[in-house]
Amino acid sequence: MNILTMPVGIVGTNAYILYNEGSVDAVLIDPGCEADRIQEELAKRGLKIVAILLTHGHFDHIGAVDELQETLGVDVYASQLEAELATDTFLNGCKPMGRPDVVCTVTKHIENKQVLNMAGLEIHAIFTPGHTHGHMCFYIPKHNTLISGDCLFKGSYGRHDLPTSNFDQLKASLFRLFDLPDHTDVYPGHGSSTTIGFEKKNNLIVKG
Repeated sequence: MNILTMPVGIVGTNAYILYNEGSVDAVLIDPGCEADRIQEELAKRGLKIVAILLTHGHFDHIGAVDELQETLGVDVYASQLEAELATDTFLNGCKPMGRPDVVCTVTKHIENKQVLNMAGLEIHAIFTPGHTHGHMCFYIPKHNTLISGDCLFKGSYGRHDLPTSNFDQLKASLFRLFDLPDHTDVYPGHGSSTTIGFEKKNNLIVKG
């Protein structure tokens, strides 16, 4: 499996394109901005997006969704709670952060432990509330890969002072992710990649 990381927008949100070597089908995760640039990258690599997945509905993760959904004609997947959050400019962070209004439409709801088979990948949804109330991470066990959104960062974790955030839920979600194999590669919503093994020893949540 190939993972293309594209930091987009003013806060460097990591949009991810996942695809198997030799295949043109791909999955796009958290296209937060720069729809044109994302489409240019897809065209350059000859890739066809079959689905858009959202870890959560904050403005910096959804900014390019509606434009790409219309152009690509694919479904947009998120938890039901995040589908609702993504349409509310207070809950999705636009108003609290003083950003221009951004919303998006989710067309398919996903649930905890649901397995999504798309683009030749088996993607497991893991419910990880705390940063937002309906946050999901995406785990691809065959490739020892976790897309962690804004739940788990290298050495740190997501904010818990925004609408629908809850620190106790976030902490529980982090320790749930720490049950994954140590060699699991973690690709967060912002910043560089890490591993579960590294985070179990070095993350701020375990250092108190």
